[in-house]
Amino acid sequence: MQLDRAALQKMLMLNDRQLEIIIRKLAQEYGLDLSAFQIKPGDMVGLRLALQNASDEDLVKLGEQLKRGKP
Repeated sequence: MQLDRAALQKMLMLNDRQLEIIIRKLAQEYGLDLSAFQIKPGDMVGLRLALQNASDEDLVKLGEQLKRGKP
């Protein structure tokens, strides 16, 4: 899976429940670590803000996590 700005924008168009499912799946199956964004579990507003404000460097780091954690 590639995580880039376009993918984030598509994710942000999902409703809260759909977005939560996707994020949980990425965290469980790919080992995605969102701790750098300081998001509390269940804080969808915080998650959306963190995704909207993610820097290019953040996206690169998350993309590397996805590649390393591929099942």
